[in-house]
Amino acid sequence: MRLIKMTGGLGNQMFIYAFYMQMKRRFPNTRIDLSDMAHYHVHNGYELHRLFPHLPKDEFRIGQKAKKIVEFLFFNTIIERKQNLATLRAVERRRLWPFIYFKGFYQSERYFEPIADEVREAFTFSESLAGARTRELLSQIKASPTAVSLHVRRGDYLEPKVWRNTGCVCGLQYYHDSVRYIEQYVTSPHYYVFSDDIPWATANLKLRNATFVTWNHGQDSWQDMMLMAACRHNIICNSTFSWWGAWLNPYEEKIVIAPERWSALADTPHRCPPSWIQIPVTPILQP
Repeated sequence: MRLIKMTGGLGNQMFIYAFYMQMKRRFPNTRIDLSDMAHYHVHNGYELHRLFPHLPKDEFRIGQKAKKIVEFLFFNTIIERKQNLATLRAVERRRLWPFIYFKGFYQSERYFEPIADEVREAFTFSESLAGARTRELLSQIKASPTAVSLHVRRGDYLEPKVWRNTGCVCGLQYYHDSVRYIEQYVTSPHYYVFSDDIPWATANLKLRNATFVTWNHGQDSWQDMMLMAACRHNIICNSTFSWWGAWLNPYEEKIVIAPERWSALADTPHRCPPSWIQIPVTPILQP
């Protein structure tokens, strides 16, 4: 048996589930471990089966204390950050011990690239679950050949511990450079701005033609990802949420702009597909 630990917010849950889909193809006795998600109250908890009810429920779930004992006694634990780069080779090789437990976020297309089409199908949003205001905007975005999503994440990134590593990456200069690049190739772009800090975005992003999406909060936050994916082009930040918004964008001619690095303290190679434009960033000292 191979178990894969589920954790994190929606973007990370999607990365882990995509990795699970790839592992399941190679090793049919692979299951998602949801044991810890019953006590995970950050973001909106476990969201995948609420948003994608068609996903098969091949789950493993026991009490946290019992899970820790079972893991310690029976499982060989493989921690992603201790492996070399983002490659399937390190995680797909066969092992003598039959019980393997995988812990990590698997934040790279490389972990599921062989089944990319299946992953896109699995993560197909149901428009009927969205609110009326979102559905109206979705129709507008789909009709626009110049729609560009732009994502600003602040929120928890402003906490000192998070800021030093992650929050300091995408400063105002990054967005200026990204907009400048878009406007070289897209005539009269219409920006759709998504953020957990709309006041900061409206005060600092001087965009000629922009719609600020302000109404999707809490358990409705996923609707922002659906809207991002409907845009023709995407400017993302160092966030797995907007990564998926851009990756699920089906347009072949799309321009996706991402920060060159996602962490101030460590290199993050292979985080983005090769076709995405990666803009150099200089981490800033103060939020």
